[in-house]
This record gives sequence, structure tokens and C-alpha cells, in this order.
Amino acid sequence: MKHKSKNYTFFAFAAMFSLLLVSASAAMADGVSSANVKAVQLVINGHISALKSGDYQSAYSFAAPNVKAAFPSAKIFISMVENGYKPLYHHSSYVFGKNTVSNGDVYQEIIVSDNTRKLWQFIYILSQQQDQSWKITNVMMYPFEGSSV
Repeated sequence: MKHKSKNYTFFAFAAMFSLLLVSASAAMADGVSSANVKAVQLVINGHISALKSGDYQSAYSFAAPNVKAAFPSAKIFISMVENGYKPLYHHSSYVFGKNTVSNGDVYQEIIVSDNTRKLWQFIYILSQQQDQSWKITNVMMYPFEGSSV
């Protein structure tokens, strides 16, 4: 039984690595520079890590002004995330998918596995601010229609 577990782990890692390579290639083809891909993914990683660790003020700090106007405190923001984005709030893992640029905003896909192993597709939309930082302007969630890795 351990042998199957090792094979599964190897193939899962290989599949995720391949997905990342394809994603990086697609990023350049769609006009997202590698520097912007790294910056955007760093913001998303920070946001998800802050949610997972319960650091709600940090999670809120990644929100763009339009989000902060709609949710004027970290407490209100986290309540919305917890109720509206449960798979993200209570995830077991995630991997970055495709990305593209539209009107200067970066759209970054992530595939999330929730605690029940159901897969979800999230599209993070980030906008570069005047200080050159990237902030999250919107997040969309859909049941994932692809195949599992």
C-alpha cells in the first residue's frame, strides 16, 4: 500500500509541475510578464496564507480600494470570505493555473481542493496600484469542471 502512495505523490507532483510549466508558458503568450506573474502569485499566496493562519488584517491588506469600500473593515471582509468562499477559506491545497491580462488587470486562475477533496476554480483579478503594488479587486468561484491531478 505504501508503494501506491509514493506513486500517487510522485504523479501528483509531476502533474502539478507540468501545470506550472504550461501556465508559465501561457502567461507569456497572453501578455503577462514573468515579473507580473510572480508578483501577482505572491499576493495571492500571501492572501491565502493569511486566511489559513487567521491573520485577518493581513488578508484584508491585499484587497484593492474598491473591495475595502464594499467591506470597510477586516471583520466584515472576513465574514464575507468565510460565508461566500468556504472552499478557499477551508482549503486543503491549491495550485496556480492559467493567467491573462485584460485592460491592465491580471486574471489568475487557481484550482483549490477543499477539505472534502472537491475541486474549485477561483479567478483572482488583480489591479496594479499607483505605488506599483498589486491588489485584489475581485475573486470569482466556480465548481472545477476539469480533471483532477
